[in-house]
Amino acid sequence: MLAEFRAADSETQVKIHQDLGVPEDPAELNIDDDSFDEVSERWYEFWVGHSTALQGYLQELREFEAEGVGEDIETSKGQVIRRKATSRRKLNARYDCPTEPWNAVDASLLWNIPNMPAAQISMLGQITGPTVAPMAACSGFGTTLKLAVDAIQCGQAKVAVVGNTDPEPHPLTVGSFFSARVVSQDGQVSKPFTGMRGTHVSGGACIWIIGDADYLRGLGMRPLGLEILGAAINSDADHIITPTQKGPQACIQRALEVAEVAPEEVATWDMHATATPGDWTELQNTLSVFPGTTRLTARKGSFGHGMSVCGGWELTAQHIGFARGILHPVTLEEGEIHPKMQPHRESLVEHEKAELEGRVAGKLNMGVGGVNACVISRLWEEDSE
Repeated sequence: MLAEFRAADSETQVKIHQDLGVPEDPAELNIDDDSFDEVSERWYEFWVGHSTALQGYLQELREFEAEGVGEDIETSKGQVIRRKATSRRKLNARYDCPTEPWNAVDASLLWNIPNMPAAQISMLGQITGPTVAPMAACSGFGTTLKLAVDAIQCGQAKVAVVGNTDPEPHPLTVGSFFSARVVSQDGQVSKPFTGMRGTHVSGGACIWIIGDADYLRGLGMRPLGLEILGAAINSDADHIITPTQKGPQACIQRALEVAEVAPEEVATWDMHATATPGDWTELQNTLSVFPGTTRLTARKGSFGHGMSVCGGWELTAQHIGFARGILHPVTLEEGEIHPKMQPHRESLVEHEKAELEGRVAGKLNMGVGGVNACVISRLWEEDSE
């Protein structure tokens, strides 16, 4: 109908304007871009509502889409699906339709719902327990770990599979973090404690199996890494991006209490440290809790910033190294350290592996939305090996 209107002579157009209340044609107006978009929306909304071709198309579509599955469900469901698909193709060809928005989306996107990786693991391992997907942004792994520890300690489970997975960085995610001014944009790997120019987003997965130590030893298994003594989670309730001081400090203190560990017992601490100005605040928070003998690591310069899995990678590096009496090196050279950080350089682990004394390690993650997760771990006793 719009094509007929534009092809009509001016007298006919005036009559249609009067009879139907046609809005102003944006093509005939000299207006700015913002106003043009608004006028165009009214214009096309009007003609969509008055399109006899569109109404005819939708009526035919409704008629064959209304067909349901017959009495023999297993036999007829495939026939109905094929019949509808054929009818849609013929209808679209007859009306010369572009691809509908709902057909421009790949059905495999349905399998990107958050709990799908957990469900796939349950199928592969024939694991019949619950498959859930706790969501806590960058604190996802620590949050998941705490829920699993709680379930084991409460007797609800003997063993739990925990982990997170992130897809490869998507342009929308990178663009969003760029607009939030927290992504590095110079093409170089961004490192904590250096230029504070922003993090870099990465994807991947990390999976742990944790459980009741006595039960698993009874199955002939031996522990790897460290023993988890306690975990805590909380929220800043303050800002979507910028962490507070009180929230992370409270989370650290709670984890220490649960683990029954004093700050001076902690030999090493892994920071969230995203290579943004928040690193300085986090360092001050950390030093306010732990003595100068605690060795500090920060590994997003090595692994990148997984949007949920980063804590898993960082905890794994901490556990595997500490279990061998060392801290794996961090991609941090002396000359790169920010001048503000230089007075604390002795506490920072750099590009050479560090020998360790002590038995306790800790880790903090601070997720977008102000979600904090803290995990305290310890070397296994020698007779437990």
